[in-house]
Amino acid sequence: MYYLTNFHINYPDARVITANCGDTIPLSCQTGTENNSLFITPIMWFRLYENAYPQPLILGDRQLIDDQRFIPRTHSSDHHLEIANVRKDDEGYYLCKSGNGIQISYNLTILPNTCIDIVPNRICVTIDEPIHLVCRIRSMKNSNEVNLHVEWTRDNYLLDNLTEYISNYASMDGILYETLLIKHAIRNDTGIYTCRYGQILTATAQVIVNQYPSGSKSRRLISQLRGNNSSSTASLRTVVSCFYIVYQIVLVALVALS
Repeated sequence: MYYLTNFHINYPDARVITANCGDTIPLSCQTGTENNSLFITPIMWFRLYENAYPQPLILGDRQLIDDQRFIPRTHSSDHHLEIANVRKDDEGYYLCKSGNGIQISYNLTILPNTCIDIVPNRICVTIDEPIHLVCRIRSMKNSNEVNLHVEWTRDNYLLDNLTEYISNYASMDGILYETLLIKHAIRNDTGIYTCRYGQILTATAQVIVNQYPSGSKSRRLISQLRGNNSSSTASLRTVVSCFYIVYQIVLVALVALS
């Protein structure tokens, strides 16, 4: 849950709302008065920040910020603040104010695992096979600047762009697909891969690089065991033959002595 210092002391009844990245969130504010009496004291929506003044979002039916995702909706005495396509950085506390009083407050929390993930999140490959990972990001401010914010690491070490192929593109629905391709895997490519966007969004995937193709090591061991069994059988036959020859010699000698 999102937490702001001292807010719980002043507004202990804030309603907690948990949402996924990309959702549309309606925040309701019931005033108990009809529209025709609201021109004197219009509804105002604010957002609270840590160690900063509240940011005004909506005054009556007018937007006070440039972000068009924040939309005022009015139906009778219910004054909604609608936040479309929510992002991780939309987390925070929202207040509905009428006159000198706070009508209602909300604590909005965005689940981080719905904002970024890696597909697949676990992969096993053989040496010299390709490693292909796709990081999906659903919480972008500006897709044109995404190259400045996305980075790949392996076991917390930044990957060198000169040795790995990294590309990205944004889909029509605003999701960024960040692709990491290692064309020829080596044993050292085994590890935990992290895709990081900005300061707050990370996703991880496990990569395992095997020395032999799946099943080939087992087949090799079976072949070796079969080879050992064949050698043991041949040795046993040689020993039996030697004992038989010695037996024949001893038998002939006994007959001669008798």
